[in-house]
Amino acid sequence: MITFAVDFESYYDKSCSITVLGPLGYFSHPDFDAYMVSVVGDNGYKWVGDPREFDWGMLEGNRVLSHNAAFDETLYLFGTKKGWWSLVDYKEWFCTADMVAHCGLPRSLKNSSAELFDLEVSKETRDSMLGKRWEDMDDDFKEEVEEYALKDSELCLQIWEEIEDQWPDSERTISNVNRRIVQRGIPIDTNLLKTQKETIALKLFETEKNIPWKDNYPLLSRKAFNEECRKLGITPPESLALTDDAANKWIDKYGDQYLWIKSVRDFRRINALKKKLDSFDYATLSDGRFYGGCMYFGAHTGRWSGSGGNLNLQNLPRGEMFGVTLRHLIKPKEGHKLVVADLSQIEVRTLAWLSEDQQALEEIKEASDIYEVFARRFGLWEGDGVFSEEAPDIRYKTKTMVLGCGYGVGFKRFASISGMSEKEAEECVTMYRNYMPKVVRLWNKLTRSVHLCYANRTPFKYELPSGRVLDYGYIQASLVNGRREYYAKIFKGAKRIPMKLWGGLVAENLSQALARDVFASILVRLEEAGHKIILHVHDEVVIECKEKEADKVLQDTLSIMSSPPSWIPELPIQGEGKIVNQYEK
Repeated sequence: MITFAVDFESYYDKSCSITVLGPLGYFSHPDFDAYMVSVVGDNGYKWVGDPREFDWGMLEGNRVLSHNAAFDETLYLFGTKKGWWSLVDYKEWFCTADMVAHCGLPRSLKNSSAELFDLEVSKETRDSMLGKRWEDMDDDFKEEVEEYALKDSELCLQIWEEIEDQWPDSERTISNVNRRIVQRGIPIDTNLLKTQKETIALKLFETEKNIPWKDNYPLLSRKAFNEECRKLGITPPESLALTDDAANKWIDKYGDQYLWIKSVRDFRRINALKKKLDSFDYATLSDGRFYGGCMYFGAHTGRWSGSGGNLNLQNLPRGEMFGVTLRHLIKPKEGHKLVVADLSQIEVRTLAWLSEDQQALEEIKEASDIYEVFARRFGLWEGDGVFSEEAPDIRYKTKTMVLGCGYGVGFKRFASISGMSEKEAEECVTMYRNYMPKVVRLWNKLTRSVHLCYANRTPFKYELPSGRVLDYGYIQASLVNGRREYYAKIFKGAKRIPMKLWGGLVAENLSQALARDVFASILVRLEEAGHKIILHVHDEVVIECKEKEADKVLQDTLSIMSSPPSWIPELPIQGEGKIVNQYEK
């Protein structure tokens, strides 16, 4: 079998752009032109030129690589449907960008090449291609573009040959399944989209009218905001962020008296919603489906992330905001339903497994309500009735403790995230630690492991039961207020970013990573069972199906989601789900 690296080059400008339109919206733009493809094989073959002139039959039965297969493979498949080039049955198509991310390297070709080969790769040619059509380039620049394209394919193949043995088959499958899910597109209620765009445009207009400096300064000008405050004898706050407690108190104090104060904050949020609606609109094609993105291994723990732009499907707002509900836009066509299911309290379960709390695992397995298990352990509940009905306040408190205290949070931080008084928060944190000694032991064990790796100058690694290794590299330390603090440098984009390490944080990373691996296994099994997954968010999966098949699809989905992977059979997992007409929750 021959391995070929394939890289397309295409026309782009500020409006004809994959960032704005999503992949299929970009390919469908009237100005789009895939004018070049470069192909490099591990048998020494090299070719660059018009993709309509390439002999695509060479890929038949062979392995294909691209450093962003979400673009290149999707473009290839789109082109076959358009009749631009022939459809061949290649054996597999892998994404080397996904591979390097899995291996803890920067995702981009430029930066991963720098890390692996100490090679500086210039992207000046690509930048210079902005707004230039192939037929308008002079001969010298055409030659430069051909060399640039060929070099990208050569590097893609070189990266594959360097580290492909570090990317296990199971992860390659997960990468490909994720890409297939994205390529299906998401059904959109286009009538509702139009209505919501009109609603948010009106809200934006009404909000703008209330801002005094709208005709003289940018609406979000902090200088203008501060000057208006001083005119009124008000000291402006340092921040207007929703997450800033001081800012919220300041707005509560003055917002009702001066309408423009709330309008400034609202404008930012309404404008963000407008951009999300625009993104839905741009990337929804004539078939009524939205084609966006979902990035494999977008986080250090292996979890997926949004793929950039103004719309992150991994973090869609819940519920109604300013008269619009974004999630309701996702709606199947008539005669179809959505099956929405998630893994119930998966991180609580993975933390119990990591801390070797066998008693908790056994009790969770038998329980109808996982929080009743912990309420009884904490001595908060001894009743025989239905826990959620007879003691809803105790259940809420227990849930808050279980979800908030499992990773070593201090009582002041817990107070701020739970809304409790510091006194009550301190009592809850103390109670959790007293009744969950194995979790506390896990934090301490991980802290010691970090220290030993620092002292011995060895990389800090942790092998998960799936066989995947969470690698933090070499640990560094610094003195802060006389105490030694440890940190690792993790790639975020092109740069290594210091991440503070301590037992609770590492426990959280491991719990999330294990939950990710369990969920990834479920995605693969659902795909193998023939279910049409159109979206997955954290631990939730959304399946599109025919209405008459919905009950069976839900039952099968929950059965798969309640069966642990073969590599961790003792983990009690539980799927919960429902059939809906539109996406919600």
